[in-house]
Amino acid sequence: MPDIKITQHMLNNIEYDFDSSVQSEKESVKMADIGCKCTPTVLIVGDKADLNAAAYHLAQSLQSPLSAEVIVTVLVAESIRKSFLERLQPQLKSISAEAAQKVERKRVLDLISKHSWETISAKELGANSPVIVCDVTHEHLGTGYNGIATLHTFRTVQEAISLCGKETLKAVNASIWTSNHASAYEIALKISSDNIFIDCHQISFEPLTKASSTSGNASCALVENNYHYETLILKNGRKNIIFPIGTAITN
Repeated sequence: MPDIKITQHMLNNIEYDFDSSVQSEKESVKMADIGCKCTPTVLIVGDKADLNAAAYHLAQSLQSPLSAEVIVTVLVAESIRKSFLERLQPQLKSISAEAAQKVERKRVLDLISKHSWETISAKELGANSPVIVCDVTHEHLGTGYNGIATLHTFRTVQEAISLCGKETLKAVNASIWTSNHASAYEIALKISSDNIFIDCHQISFEPLTKASSTSGNASCALVENNYHYETLILKNGRKNIIFPIGTAITN
């Protein structure tokens, strides 16, 4: 596959203040024809990733656990786990009173306490703190999503793919952060998520929406607004992939 060069400039200028909840409402109807749905997201953070950007987007999602495209599962490479969590911790903010008072959330928190599972939270926020539980899947927490994200640590690409497969709450969207583009594609093509964001998060699919109206069921690719967009038609369905690009694309 081509060697796509993602420049440091592109990674440093990702729109961190992008309001994904507003965008989701605007795009949910428009993107029906390319399979984008308002459903959960898995965040995958590899080594040598932009940890600041990945931590920012996770913190934003954790603050709004009832949003449509919330991050429900996090996978972090073992080599950068400590550094990533150090960046995440100061960014954790209070969740809404409505989210904090959900009966199902309280039940899960009691379950976590009972089993003494490791958690990541901001103790100073008390009951209104976002919570991530480590090394358990959503099936251990109950049916569906209950406002508590899960976190798993991986060592290899294959282990990350395997962990995605073991999670019982399937994520239609995947946000993959890694400087290794080949690894990102390997993960993207082998996990069940339909919509893949590489080194970005919840970018508008509008260019693909327009392209799909003319390409029909064929694969397509285009570059717009400094992002590469493509749709791949595979045996197991359609994959929509977006990533930021620099000015150079070489073979």
